[in-house]
Amino acid sequence: MQQIGLYYPYIHCRDERWLKLTALYWAKLARVVPDGYPVADSETAAALNDGLDGKFLDVTSPRLAAGAVAPLFLELIREHGQVLRAIHGVMDVAEANGFQVTAEPAARPEHNPRFDLAGLHEDEIAPELRDALLENGLAIITQRTRIARTDGIHWIAMRPRLAWVYKCVLTDELARRTRFTPLTDQPTSHGAHGWDARLIAQTLLDLGEAAPPALGEDLQQAIGLMSLRLVVPEDLDAVPVEKIVRLRTDHRAEFTAFTDAVSTAASDFRESLGSIEDPEALRKHLTLTVARTFETPLEELRKAMRGLGITTAFSAMNTKFELGTATTLVLGSIPAGQPLAAAGGAVLGLAALRHSAGRARDAQLRASPAAFLLRAERDLQPRQLHTRVLRGFGRLTGTSV
Repeated sequence: MQQIGLYYPYIHCRDERWLKLTALYWAKLARVVPDGYPVADSETAAALNDGLDGKFLDVTSPRLAAGAVAPLFLELIREHGQVLRAIHGVMDVAEANGFQVTAEPAARPEHNPRFDLAGLHEDEIAPELRDALLENGLAIITQRTRIARTDGIHWIAMRPRLAWVYKCVLTDELARRTRFTPLTDQPTSHGAHGWDARLIAQTLLDLGEAAPPALGEDLQQAIGLMSLRLVVPEDLDAVPVEKIVRLRTDHRAEFTAFTDAVSTAASDFRESLGSIEDPEALRKHLTLTVARTFETPLEELRKAMRGLGITTAFSAMNTKFELGTATTLVLGSIPAGQPLAAAGGAVLGLAALRHSAGRARDAQLRASPAAFLLRAERDLQPRQLHTRVLRGFGRLTGTSV
């Protein structure tokens, strides 16, 4: 079943290559946007969303989730307010920095040497928790960020680790309420899964580890990325976003089948191997899962396409264009020097062969979970290679491209 990703810790994606990859195996990507917040997407994000009929990027409000998590932090402040102020107090930092804060929560919990405060939008924090944070010297209100003044938008500025923990807890609650899957393009931000009062206290009071296990939130992302690396070119930054939009819109059924296969593989893995704690062992098991679910079917599909006389694999390692044996025999039966148009029987035979091969090809594609990967391997390659292959096909078949 297709699932919806929940982007965190920011409102706007920071890594556009990650965003392109995400669009290849997630049907939709939601992000937390406070009511009335002026979203300003990059050209890549806007092109993806517009090209997919405005259905790729979704919006979810933080208000209800903020109200649900507020009691956890209110209780922590009541029990450990003095210790929290000693570790996460803001007044000395605020005075030293002239109330200059980052516009969004820190991507990682550790100290930021340049900007010692991180801000959350006021609507991301319930009013009673905002008051407690301000009264206990754990936050300040500001309209200024390190970029510019934001008239009409109030930021609740606090120490980066406190902002990071709060954002993770908020994202975890949103994921629970919506059944969205937390995703991030910040490798050091993983931690939006499995938070409770004990873990919040351990993290903020320096009593234990700074982040919980992130296995549950990352399985689908890991399997999707690992399978796409089988076919997606290294220079994805140079691939126009329009190609990704076209790939998804032209092959909707295959995209759905692929994302369903990723989701199923992640679910099965979690059920059978979800207790693995060793990172290296986890990676090895994931590699085997991807090989079994996608890599082997992809190679079998390539062989089937070659057997049908159809070349669909255009990887950077293989620039050779070949027609299958049957088609070569038909073309070879035409006497040397005789135009294709004059060999009526041969042309009709070739047309029939191509029609029959096309039906067989479609049947093979429908039956394989790797069909979308094969499409991506072809459609996302650099334009120069794709054009060269198409011209070769035109010369061999007498068709224009």
